[in-house]
Amino acid sequence: MSTTEPFAQSLLHLAHPTDPSEATRIYKEKVAHRPLDFRKLTSSTTAKPTDARTRRRELRLQQKLKKSSSNQSSKPPPLTARQKRALGIYDIPKEAQKYAIYEQLNKLWIGYIHEILKGSFGANGTAGQATAAKLCAADFHGCEVEVVRNRCPSRVGVKGIVVKDTKMTFVIVTRKDEVKHIPKEHSVFRFEIPWPDSTKEGAEPIVLELHGSNFMFRAAERMNKKFKAKAMDDL
Repeated sequence: MSTTEPFAQSLLHLAHPTDPSEATRIYKEKVAHRPLDFRKLTSSTTAKPTDARTRRRELRLQQKLKKSSSNQSSKPPPLTARQKRALGIYDIPKEAQKYAIYEQLNKLWIGYIHEILKGSFGANGTAGQATAAKLCAADFHGCEVEVVRNRCPSRVGVKGIVVKDTKMTFVIVTRKDEVKHIPKEHSVFRFEIPWPDSTKEGAEPIVLELHGSNFMFRAAERMNKKFKAKAMDDL
């Protein structure tokens, strides 16, 4: 046996002492240049649990890890606020900036506000603190509002249907098919609610005013928020 030949070939010569050529043939055909999978070698040498409960637990863990890794690889990361602004996700398309499109939304809002304020007003249209709390928690998407007070004189008199009720602004579409972004801060908005009793002769709409500085909340946040009466020093 040569000291320079590979160890595997030396073992084959020991297994075939009478036929060295056979040992060389087996080494060249089945051993030389053949890759070895060390993972299989490692797994075969690792003792597997014989307990059925342990095997089931390991199988569930492997399936959970495989599922989580596949979800992470397929689910894209959420867009940032800057990316949303760049893509214009919240922008109103030019073809949708028409007052006639949102008139039906205004009718739906009137029915919605009637349902919320049902029985809240007195015979002469008076209301108490409970009614004010309901109005503060209401959603104003579809309400037709008019700016009656603002630090910027050019905004006073702007009237339209609210298409976006954000934390800081009302985005409205006017009758001239113009989109206006009106900040709530230092603004007073007036809106009308038609009298729920349509059979009442000479019934005029209920006219209310909304002070935007005290209304800077998102529509979803207002639903569960408790509003309390407080002094308004800026009036």
